[in-house]
Amino acid sequence: MTAFMPITLRFCDNKTMLVGSVADAETALRHQWPDKTAPAYIEAARLVRLAVEGSCCPRTAFEAFSKTARQQGILVVKPRSRAHDWLDAAAGP
Repeated sequence: MTAFMPITLRFCDNKTMLVGSVADAETALRHQWPDKTAPAYIEAARLVRLAVEGSCCPRTAFEAFSKTARQQGILVVKPRSRAHDWLDAAAGP
């Protein structure tokens, strides 16, 4: 199973969930979203299902899922930690 940098979602019922894999994303899609009829949501759900089945790249599915969560306003944005800044500086030229 491919793991990604976890994201936090806050659903319409105010419940939160940490999502770090396509399996987590599949579970999260069953929660209360603002608009499950939105084309981006439907496409993300399709890609996540295909990734779980093994016929879609997990990264593509997770990125579509994250983008949809951001568009629907349920992605909880946290400030970057000092560790991120340090890693960026260490990886830089």
